[in-house]
Amino acid sequence: GLQGLSLLSPPDTQAEATAIAMVLRDALETPGTRAALVTPDRALAGRVATELLRWGVVADDSAGEQLAETPPAVFLRLLARAVAEDFAPVALLALLKHPFAACGMAPAACRAAARKLEEACLRGPRPLEGLAGLREVAERKGAEWAPGFLARLEACLDHLLRPDASVRLAPAEHLAGLIRAAEALAGTDMISGPAVLWSNEEGETLAAHLASALDALVRLPDQAPRNLPGLLDALLEGTVVRSRRALRGRGGTEHPRVFIWGLLEARLQSVDIIVLGGLVEGVWPLATDPGPWMSRPMRLRAGLPSPEEGVGQAAHDFVMAACSAPVVVLSCPRRRDGAPAVPSRWLLRLEAFLAGRGMTLPRHPASDWAAVLDMPRDGQPTPVVPPRPCPPLTARPTRLSVTAIDTWLADPYAIYARYILRLRKLDPLEQATDAADYGSIVHAGMHKFVQLAGADWPPDAHEKLRAAMLAALAEARLRPALREWWEPRLLRIADWVAEQEAGRRSHFPTVRIGSEVEGKWLRDGFELVGRADRIEMRRDGTLALLDYKTGRLPAKGSADSGDAPQLPLEAAMAEFGAFGADFMGSAAELTYWHLSGAYVAGDARPILEGKPGELSPLIAHVSDSLDELIRDYRNPARPYLSQPHPGRMPRFSDYAQLARVAEWGGGNEPE
Repeated sequence: GLQGLSLLSPPDTQAEATAIAMVLRDALETPGTRAALVTPDRALAGRVATELLRWGVVADDSAGEQLAETPPAVFLRLLARAVAEDFAPVALLALLKHPFAACGMAPAACRAAARKLEEACLRGPRPLEGLAGLREVAERKGAEWAPGFLARLEACLDHLLRPDASVRLAPAEHLAGLIRAAEALAGTDMISGPAVLWSNEEGETLAAHLASALDALVRLPDQAPRNLPGLLDALLEGTVVRSRRALRGRGGTEHPRVFIWGLLEARLQSVDIIVLGGLVEGVWPLATDPGPWMSRPMRLRAGLPSPEEGVGQAAHDFVMAACSAPVVVLSCPRRRDGAPAVPSRWLLRLEAFLAGRGMTLPRHPASDWAAVLDMPRDGQPTPVVPPRPCPPLTARPTRLSVTAIDTWLADPYAIYARYILRLRKLDPLEQATDAADYGSIVHAGMHKFVQLAGADWPPDAHEKLRAAMLAALAEARLRPALREWWEPRLLRIADWVAEQEAGRRSHFPTVRIGSEVEGKWLRDGFELVGRADRIEMRRDGTLALLDYKTGRLPAKGSADSGDAPQLPLEAAMAEFGAFGADFMGSAAELTYWHLSGAYVAGDARPILEGKPGELSPLIAHVSDSLDELIRDYRNPARPYLSQPHPGRMPRFSDYAQLARVAEWGGGNEPE
């Protein structure tokens, strides 16, 4: 009685889909053999169909495709979302990168313009709302081509942009405006928008469905534009279309011997090999649920069928499908949705019946096939080794900034990727304005004040500091909420700096003060460039160098030992006149100002506090270490290793993924 019957027990649902696809693909090796998957689980059916595409097999899926997932419906949904979100970067790019988006241009030209708009205006902090915010960013960044493309886009969306975002309109008017805007946006320089949007089976079905919906929507109350995506999703929910889109995209046809059926279709057809997939409680059979409105006694008195009748029908479907083919594979994953799966009651009863006779269901080997499908030929994965790039000397950098020296010491591979490969990490879309942007505003405010005050301490310094910080904040053109969030912190910094400045200038009279002073230092054929946040020339001829930090300060030990070389290197540059004759001399003070604006608004941390006489040896040590580093990397055999020192890991690395640090460094292993 077990001839042709086997059990497939993969570890999870994805492995189940792969194993079932391999069973169906294996059936095609026998000429004339027809195979089918029968399951009520549409997610499993979709996964199996996708896995079959690995071998170029397009299964004949009787359930069709959800209309909401077809290209024209997705295009309309993306347009509705972009309008509802006031053209936020993610929503706008999702719309412009859809294959139907053309804006009256060639589709390739529209996508190229969308990519340029992304790089120029949409990467980084989110612009202000609407297309006007994009125009403002384009103007600020000098993207002269952007206004023309934005004007073309605005003309296409005229039907949606005409009413104010706060005006409530009839849903039928919203939907009609959405359709007209989609047609305008889909039109190319060669084909009209309606011809693009409503063609083929899915376009015809969508057009008919929306036309019928327009008549029904007149009975609904007025709605705000932000409700348009939900309205459209509700209209499309549950509608199915039998589309040949997958075949058109691949230039092929449905395979005549591979099928995916639901339970109803399986009652009427038969094949040579049948796979019953998703045999898990709650899937096959579905969990019994009387519904939220009527209890079981109420259903009985009303003459409605019992929910358990569905279990009996599912049992009938199981028996009929299991008896309809000479070869039957019963599939039940061991885990589903991350939790252990309970096998279907049909499987449990069958196994209990066989166990009483000392028998078991034969195991199908497809799970073993799936386990080795993507493994290397020798069965063992090749571990990733750390990169060891050795570029020629002509390609190695001969000019670096002071801040890059710390990176060179901690992660040479980052220097290789940035200055030799010239790779730059793109800012994320809708980037949260982080500490780097906050630090830029603080630096700009301090620079404004020092330029205004100079070495003279003005009587209204406190008010001028506050004004300088607020001016820098206004120039950043932040969103109103972020501006309101940061303004109190900047004012607290201004108060702390005013108090600190009064004490400093009374104890250390200065001749001149420089802010954002740029310098260049040629060292043995290598040019070191830097920008000092602040340099003070005192009356005794010594210098004080201050560095503003809004984030975390270097560890005290690393700063005092020279492992954080930024300030000591700037001091060495000043000794050799790299910052000009006005700021040439030996350093008597190297100090970090931690300007956070938090509960403790600021803090001053000198390097080698209490040991000013040891600054000269520290500066000489850092200078000699730089010379040694330069000579070391003039050896053509010296590689640019990624994070070679375990005790000196960079806090942030834009190139850790490129160097695959998590793989060779054991980042995926537990502690």
